[in-house]
Amino acid sequence: MTGRSRRLVILAAGLAAFLAAGTGSYLYAGDLRAGQVTQSCGARACIPGVKAPALLDALKGRGHECEDTSGVWLCEMVVGSIGFQARVNVSDGGVHRLTGTVFHADGDPLTEAGLAYLTWFAVLPYRDDPAATAQIRDWLSTMIEADKDTQATILDYTYVLVTSKDDAVQLDIRIAT
Repeated sequence: MTGRSRRLVILAAGLAAFLAAGTGSYLYAGDLRAGQVTQSCGARACIPGVKAPALLDALKGRGHECEDTSGVWLCEMVVGSIGFQARVNVSDGGVHRLTGTVFHADGDPLTEAGLAYLTWFAVLPYRDDPAATAQIRDWLSTMIEADKDTQATILDYTYVLVTSKDDAVQLDIRIAT
């Protein structure tokens, strides 16, 4: 083997080792984020990576009017005969509880827009995990279709779905205790 060939082999081996180390570090860091189900926010455990100001800005950007009521933000929007309400419990800039409610006129069934709204809240804690998001979407649509009040612990969060109100469907999400 010539000196030039030997250098190319060593360079290729070094590059492969560098890429393998980088990939391993990325996967390790990704696993840490994926496995992180809560983060500290003051005296509470909050949804990791969800910052209250960004969430509130997103709701306002979609047409909600929001008001702070002592650490609990109430955001509301009305489109035609359907009302959307989000309650965002905040601690030290993080979000520790979410409640989404869709009000519909005259006891009509939940619309696709209403289901999409509640689903958006439901998957927020696991937005980076496609398998968990699929599980949560399936659970939510099945329970809404069954039109039954239910509570479930899905992974590390407690989901409480109330469909028995004549004019509303409500989904409450909090860290399981």
